[in-house]
Amino acid sequence: MSVITVPVTEAKQRFTEIVKGVEDCFDRYLVTKNGKDAAIVISAEEYESLLETLDVLSSKNEMRALLEGMSESQRGETVTLDLYLSQKKRSANRGKRR
Repeated sequence: MSVITVPVTEAKQRFTEIVKGVEDCFDRYLVTKNGKDAAIVISAEEYESLLETLDVLSSKNEMRALLEGMSESQRGETVTLDLYLSQKKRSANRGKRR
């Protein structure tokens, strides 16, 4: 992943190549106009990821849960995925028996 600076006139000429670069290599293009930063071209996937990150960061509940999880991890309060899944499966089976 890299940031490639191109003037708007060059970006127009190379647009198909630029789109391929952002899709395939997650390149980022900084498009300039009259020598000044004008726009950024990034992949749709990266854009969606950035929006999702902003949503999480703006939610007090989600940030609280993330910080709590990080604290638990730092204290060694973790379980393996296999153990978690087996506990979840047992819990689901208990609910079916009732």
